[in-house]
Amino acid sequence: MILMVIFEYTAFIILSVYSLIIIGFSIGWVKIKRFQIRESIDPIRVSIIIACRNEEENIQQFLNCLVAQKYPKNKTEIIIIDDHSEDNTVTFIKKKIAKNNHIKYLQLPPGKIGKKEAIAYGIENSTSEIILTTDADCEMKENWICSMVSYYINYQPKLLSGPVTLKKTPGLFQNFQSLEFLSLVGAGAGAIGLKKPIMNNGANLLFEKKLFLESNQYKDYASGDDIFLMLHTKGNYRKEIHFIKSKDAIVYTNGLNKISSFFNQRIRWTSKSKAYSDFDITFTAIIVSLINSMLVLTILLSFWERSFFFTFLIIFMVKSIVDLVILIPVSSFFDKRNLIWLFFPLQLIYPFYILATVILGLIGIFKWKNRTFREKR
Repeated sequence: MILMVIFEYTAFIILSVYSLIIIGFSIGWVKIKRFQIRESIDPIRVSIIIACRNEEENIQQFLNCLVAQKYPKNKTEIIIIDDHSEDNTVTFIKKKIAKNNHIKYLQLPPGKIGKKEAIAYGIENSTSEIILTTDADCEMKENWICSMVSYYINYQPKLLSGPVTLKKTPGLFQNFQSLEFLSLVGAGAGAIGLKKPIMNNGANLLFEKKLFLESNQYKDYASGDDIFLMLHTKGNYRKEIHFIKSKDAIVYTNGLNKISSFFNQRIRWTSKSKAYSDFDITFTAIIVSLINSMLVLTILLSFWERSFFFTFLIIFMVKSIVDLVILIPVSSFFDKRNLIWLFFPLQLIYPFYILATVILGLIGIFKWKNRTFREKR
C-alpha cells in the first residue's frame, strides 16, 4: 500500500513537470511571430549544401524545386555532395548540371563516408559566407530561399531553423508519422521561442559558414551535423538561434515506408544523445521518457491491481490535453488539422515506441543508406 502511494505521488510529480514543459513549448510557439518576405531585399550570396546517397527516386524532383527558386541565380551556389551512391543518382545530377551552371557536383573522397562528412566537405568547398542546408529527398516552394535569406537579412541570427513537415501521402502509417513529426517540430520551435533550443532539423537550416567551421562536430558520430551545430551556437550565442514561422519557408520531406526504416531513423536520432551535455535537452528527454514509462507501467500493473488503471487514465488524459495544446496550433500552421483524429490512437502506441527507441538508441546500432553504424560512445 505504501509503495503504491509513493508510486502514484511520483507519477503525478512527473506528470506535473511534463505538463509545464509542454505548456512552455506552446507559449514559445505563440511567441514566434509570423514572418513575411520583404518585397525588395538586396540579395546576398548563399550556398545551398546537400549531401545525398542513393536518391535516384527523389533527386530529379528535388533539383527541379531548386532550379525553380525565385532567388537570383547569380547569388546562388548549389553544391551537391554524393556520398558514394550505388544507383543512378549521379547520372541525374550531371544531367541537371549541364543546363544549370550554378549547380556544382562533388564526390566525397575515398575514406570519407556519411552525411556529416559530406556536409563538412561541401561547406569547406563553398564560396559563400551564408550556408543553407537541406536533404535530397525534400521539396520546397519557389520562395524558400527568399524567405530564409530575407529573415537572415532582417534579424541576423547565427542559426536559423526552418519548418519541416512530411509530404502528404495516403496511408495510416504515413499519417501516424506525420502527426508525430508535427509534435517534434512544434516542440523544437517552441523551445527556440523560449530561448532554450533542444532540437532543429538539417533539412532546413541556415547559418554562417564561420559558425560551422568553428563548431565541434563530434566525428565519432555518423550524423548530427544539425544538432551539434545548434549546441555549439547555444553555448556561444544562445539568443541568436531563431525559428522562422513562414509557410514560404516550409520544406517537405518523405515519410518512411517501412516500420524497420522508421525505427532505424529514430534510433539514429536517439543514439547521438550520449554526446549531449546540455541541461535543457537532457532534462526534457528524461521527463518525456519517465512520463511514457509511467504510462506503460500503470497499464502493466493494472493487471495486478485495478487501482493502477485509474492512475493510468488520469495520466493519459492530462498528458493528452497538454499535448493537444501545442499540437493543434502547429498542425494548423502546416494545414494538417485533419490528422488530429489520429491523436488518441497514437497516444496509446507512443509510450511503447518511446521506450523501445530509447533503449535501442542507447545501444547505438542502426542501418542508414545501406550501411550499418554503431556509435562509438
